[in-house]
Amino acid sequence: MKRKNLTIALIIIVGIIPAALTLQAGAPLGSRPEPFVKYRFIVEIDGIAEASFLEVEGLNVTIDVIEYREGADPTAAMLIPGLPHYGPLVLRNGLTANNELLDWLEKIVEGDVDRRNLSIVILNAGGNEVARYNVWSAWPSSWRLGELESLGVGPIIEELIIQYEGFERVN
Repeated sequence: MKRKNLTIALIIIVGIIPAALTLQAGAPLGSRPEPFVKYRFIVEIDGIAEASFLEVEGLNVTIDVIEYREGADPTAAMLIPGLPHYGPLVLRNGLTANNELLDWLEKIVEGDVDRRNLSIVILNAGGNEVARYNVWSAWPSSWRLGELESLGVGPIIEELIIQYEGFERVN
């Protein structure tokens, strides 16, 4: 009986030690990075004093894929990167008396291409900056007033679509 207990004890110890070593070798329990929340952000646009938005979407890049194959190559083509394409960026906010965004669009309509830089700043729960995306050579290409409804509730939403030529994450 003692021999059977000793064998069981050895099996348990042999199984526990590697598991304990694995826990120590990896990251400590509960220390995984906390993801940032999507509702804490600000948008800064050159020359526009008031720019509060309900939603921001469209910060992206897609690179064309070019298939290349020489005549003597087998049936599989080589894939090489082509031109990058950015955006468009869609900004939505509640309609206010401030006309700065619409004035910016009016300049474009009148033929004065007014390219501006902007930043999308991600904040943590304490309101501190944790990530910043700088967007350059941006200009509005579309503006739309949201739905008006006689029985509706909530703010009137305006939407501004912005074209841009590139972006970078700086922190």
